[in-house]
Parts: sequence; C-alpha cells; structure tokens
Amino acid sequence: MPELPEVETVRRGLEKHLLGREIEEVTVTYDPLLSGERTKILHTPITSLRRFGKGLVIDFQNGYSLAVHLKMTGQLVYRTDRISDLPHKHTHVQFKFKSQSASWQTKVKSEDYLFYSDIRKFGWLQIVRTDKLSELSFFKRLGREPLRDLTADDLYLLLQKSKAPIKNILMQQERIAGIGNIYASEALFLAKIHPLKSAQSLTKQETARLLVSIERVFLKALSKGGASSENFVNAEGRRGTYQEHFLVYDRLGKPCSVCRSEIVRLKQAGRSTFLCPNCQRLS
Repeated sequence: MPELPEVETVRRGLEKHLLGREIEEVTVTYDPLLSGERTKILHTPITSLRRFGKGLVIDFQNGYSLAVHLKMTGQLVYRTDRISDLPHKHTHVQFKFKSQSASWQTKVKSEDYLFYSDIRKFGWLQIVRTDKLSELSFFKRLGREPLRDLTADDLYLLLQKSKAPIKNILMQQERIAGIGNIYASEALFLAKIHPLKSAQSLTKQETARLLVSIERVFLKALSKGGASSENFVNAEGRRGTYQEHFLVYDRLGKPCSVCRSEIVRLKQAGRSTFLCPNCQRLS
C-alpha cells in the first residue's frame, strides 16, 4: 500500500498540473469507487491539494473537495491527449479538464485528464463539502504525523499506553499517520530496535531515535520519488526508486549494510517484517 512518501509524491506531482484547472467531465466505469454528487466538482477551479497520512484531498473553489485513498493498487495519473497509454482496462474513473488556451508552439488546445486506475478496486474517491472532511471516518481517526506535528514527547507518551510490539503500533493509523509495512521495517532497523519489542518498553532515548529514523527514511524516500516495489507510480505514471535503496525491507537473505549478517523475515499481524537479527536485538 502506498505510504506517506508515495502519497506525498503524488500530491506534489498533481499540484504542478492541477492548480487553477477546472474539471469539465467525469466518467466512471465502476460506480462503487466514487461517491458523492459529481456535479459539485465540475466547472470550478482547483485551489489546493493536501495530504493527511495516506489520504489525498483535492480542494475546489466552491467549497467542495475530492478525497482519495489509493489503498493497495490505486493510481492517480495525469495525462494529455498526446499520450495514449491511458485509459486501460483497470482505469475506472476519468476526470477530463477544461481545455487550456492554445500555445504559440502547438496552436492546438490540449485535452488533459486525471485517470484513477485500480487493479484490485480497494481504493475510494469521495466528493464532500470541504468543511465536512473531518467527519469522514478515515480522516476523523488519524493520529499525529511524522514531519508535521508528531514530537518525540508525543510519541513516548503514546507508546507508554501499549504493550503491543512496536512495529504493530507504528502501523496503526489512529496512533501515527502515514507509516505502513515498508517504512516501519526501515525505520526500526535504522533506530536499531527489534520489531517485536514492546512499545511500552522503549526508553525516551530510543523513542527519540525512532522518530528521527522515521523522518530520515521518509525524507530519503521522498527524494527518490517513493518506493515502487509493487504497483506505485507517481502523478506522471513513473515508478519511484526508493526500492533500490531499501535497508532491510524485501532483502531476505541479503547482507546487512552495517554488520553483513543475513537479513531475516518474520510474520507480524499477517505481514512480513524484515530485520537484521544482529543490529536489532530483542533483549
């Protein structure tokens, strides 16, 4: 599932193309993916694009917003009519934009589109009044976010409330927003903390080190355009490259970059966790 760096990468890419643009037409081939009154986002300029955890919000001048969650395989890709790789059989929502003025170079008005494609159809798009966004269940339950408003003290107090394994806590969006399976494994390795260690047992020093590690892997991933180990692509349809820089994730049997021990994998809550058994000791 795309995590904070991937969704932020999409947000930044779309922002370059969509600010000030107006949607002229919406075409949906799989109705359950898009809810809300479609006419509310037509013929009104886009004023901002925001991200909350793994969720994306496109705001319109008339006081309505389009909230999007990519879930497992969702993709939001901007295209012009000069590029023909989209739509394809997994494209379920198309937003056609009002033509821009012809440039002196082309003398042809372009027709631009935003395509939502989703192989597994787990994602969702919802049109809602901007002032009602906080009432949507996804946004209502989001915790604080690294790189934004989560401090080391906040994190320490949060961790003291649970005896669950620290990796499980990191992935609970109502506690900390934006972290998923990839970056939980990466950050815990960087902080030298075993994923099975009880959240409550972390010291203030370990907690501070963990938050710094989370922020470091997020920033590294953002600089590489996110991780495309599976279906993720950015707003232009290009893959990120952070997967080429994974520290432990998806590196089973490969040498640790620090001590050369073999990276191992264990199962936690039905998900694969990758770690170095030498750098990340449980006791």
